[in-house]
Amino acid sequence: MHQHRPPLARAGGRGHRAVRLAAAGLLLIAAGAATACGGGKGGDAATPTAAAAATAADLVPDLSGEGFRLEASGKLPSLTPEQDAFIAIFSGSKPGVSSVRIEVNLLPAADAAWAQFGAIADALRNPPPDLFGPGTVQAEGQPVYQADEARSYVTAKPDAQGNLVYSDAYRMGRAIVIVYTLGNDPAAVKAARELVAKAIDGRAPR
Repeated sequence: MHQHRPPLARAGGRGHRAVRLAAAGLLLIAAGAATACGGGKGGDAATPTAAAAATAADLVPDLSGEGFRLEASGKLPSLTPEQDAFIAIFSGSKPGVSSVRIEVNLLPAADAAWAQFGAIADALRNPPPDLFGPGTVQAEGQPVYQADEARSYVTAKPDAQGNLVYSDAYRMGRAIVIVYTLGNDPAAVKAARELVAKAIDGRAPR
């Protein structure tokens, strides 16, 4: 089914590979099939370390002090009135990390997030062609942060600049989060992935 792609509010005028990724992302592509699934799971391991975020936008961390520049952000259409989805795209000014893209889907209850997470994480393994480009193959990756649930992947081949896309899917309480990190320095990319995940999980509502 075609997904309407909303305009994103751009913070800068520079073109960027990450900015050109499909705006709807996988949160809405995969969640459609998952919303019909039932089930529940009690008890989440993490406890928020700061005031819990009230909206999906509130969960997006401010990365300006970490060498990143906000390029675009905006609210995504929700599949149900109870869902709140938001996307933010940052470009990196430090060597080794070109960009970070964050998609947040805030659900009304942790059980709902648990029911949807598997479908979304599975879809991330084989993304649609317009997400990374045709012919892109994802390999299993190693999660760098232990959330309530976590799955990670990495593109099998680098681009012309040596960049790989590291995709991390997390369930953090009532939130399902996908973080795409583009870079060519594994150590710098790992640090950025950990930074973003920790910042979001610390405010994720349970």
